[in-house]
Amino acid sequence: MSILKSVAEWRKEIPENFKSERIELIEKRKGLKTIRIEGLLYHSQYNPIEEAKKLIDSSALDKKRPVIVVGLGLGYHIQELINKNYDIIIIEPDKDIAFTAIQNNFLPDSMMLSIPDNLDLLFEDPFFKNYLDKVPQPFFHPVVSRIHSEFCEALIKRISKSCLDRQHFNIAIVGPMYGGSLPITRYINNAFRKLGHQTLLIDNEIAWNVFTSIGKSLKTVNLSKSLEDFFTRFLSEWCLAQVVEFQPEICIVMAQAPITNLFVSRLNERGIVTAFWFVENWRHLSYWREIAPLYNLFFHIQPGEFDNKLDAIGCKCHFPVLTGCDPVIHAPVSLTSEEEKRYKCDLSFAGAGYYNRIKMLKGLTDYSLKIWGVNWNEPELLPHVVEGNKGFDTEEYMKIVAGSKINLNLHSSVINEGVDPDADAINPRVFEIASAGGFQLCDPCKGLENLFDTQNEIPTYTDLKTLRDKIDYFLKNDGERKQIAKNARERAIREHTYEHRANQMLDYIKEYYGGKIMRKGMRLQRTVGEIIERYGKDTLLGQWLSTIPHDTPFLQEEINKHLPLLNDDTPLPVQVFWYLNEVRVFGEHLLRER
Repeated sequence: MSILKSVAEWRKEIPENFKSERIELIEKRKGLKTIRIEGLLYHSQYNPIEEAKKLIDSSALDKKRPVIVVGLGLGYHIQELINKNYDIIIIEPDKDIAFTAIQNNFLPDSMMLSIPDNLDLLFEDPFFKNYLDKVPQPFFHPVVSRIHSEFCEALIKRISKSCLDRQHFNIAIVGPMYGGSLPITRYINNAFRKLGHQTLLIDNEIAWNVFTSIGKSLKTVNLSKSLEDFFTRFLSEWCLAQVVEFQPEICIVMAQAPITNLFVSRLNERGIVTAFWFVENWRHLSYWREIAPLYNLFFHIQPGEFDNKLDAIGCKCHFPVLTGCDPVIHAPVSLTSEEEKRYKCDLSFAGAGYYNRIKMLKGLTDYSLKIWGVNWNEPELLPHVVEGNKGFDTEEYMKIVAGSKINLNLHSSVINEGVDPDADAINPRVFEIASAGGFQLCDPCKGLENLFDTQNEIPTYTDLKTLRDKIDYFLKNDGERKQIAKNARERAIREHTYEHRANQMLDYIKEYYGGKIMRKGMRLQRTVGEIIERYGKDTLLGQWLSTIPHDTPFLQEEINKHLPLLNDDTPLPVQVFWYLNEVRVFGEHLLRER
């Protein structure tokens, strides 16, 4: 008894003279009845109809969306939903309650009801699957939530996963003004869009010059600090306005974004799932203590000890999500003859000159070594620094990787003279060098062995001596070095792209906050491919849409990017899209005029 059937069908299965010893049927004034089970009254003994009205009115259900009612009782709340014209189906975990309600004629015969003894069978039912496609809102009767709490928890997770796995989300991503998380913000935004989700990227880099000019233009430290705080609050309000206008289901805030605590609380109040991605080392920056408990989910890059720290400050939902690579951006490149002169070398290091890196690289100056990045001021290293104290962008970084026989990677430390034995924040370079097809020697940062084969994909070293030994070996063995780089690239693309990280985040969000999204509702969106499948590739609409990438969101602003100029041979669908665009532009113009 686990598939959906009409009440009329269930009625045929009720044994003659059915009476449950577990359920006490109570009749009060005017013939109104209620039931008591496990010591709990399911409905008011005196006015269950009025109680049901208040229950539904306080539930804030959206009349435009169907409802899955969990918990039947004697159906007073069901009748109220019917009176308000909701599209509903019912799930009742207790067969005795369901049979009692049917036996006493509290439900219309056409109402669809499931009495699941096996949730797997329910979720395989074709009618139920189609119902989930509408992204229904779950409504749990308070009594069933108490008596069958484990069932209700398992059910909402299954409903959320089944519904949300089929949907594309609207996701706002708030980036920083500067720093290492700035490019990562763009990578993860690209990843979500490639997966078919609609995103709003709030790129705050434009504000960085203004922010830095505040300190440069004022001599009074307190005044400068006060204005910087004021500007940050302004940026936070600006970001909030953009997110609220976009109306996403999810908002992901990146490390160092100019966001105040008020921003987070306002989004939480609106039912938007909030997440923070802390792509920083918790030992170096401590602001995580203040913000982590405020967000629904807190993602970070250091599994282990940091998770214990987060538990201790009351952050309930935290998960490691590492950085990764974008195979389109972090890809092998070919160098021109001029570029080879600039980038070709046996060894390269690209990054900032932290204490341990300076110490280590001082022991490699007898090799053909080139260094890129800032804070490399030691006299012994200056001859190897290319355009000293200057940063580099991703495009140049790919050329650095392409020109280097061996790319060195050493996680930063301000106290160790070489390899940091406690390093556990795997940096993006690990994945980016691999994706770009570069050969890499890396220090054994904790957890690296779970991501790559540390012999056949990314060999590691533990000190200067083992590093020099491996440099000497791999400079002599070109074939082996190239094969290892190929292995690492294949692994990075197979397991460590930002699309993998985006899916990982969404899996956590759906598991722990899918119910919140279901209750709030979604702005349903489709991709061009889904529209083609729905209306047929041989229709006029399907034929023209087939000329557009199938993962393109089916939104007017996205379709506009692909509209050809109108002429006598313009297909009808193109004409319609042009017309819709004109209507939209005209409407926006009228609103501005008002």
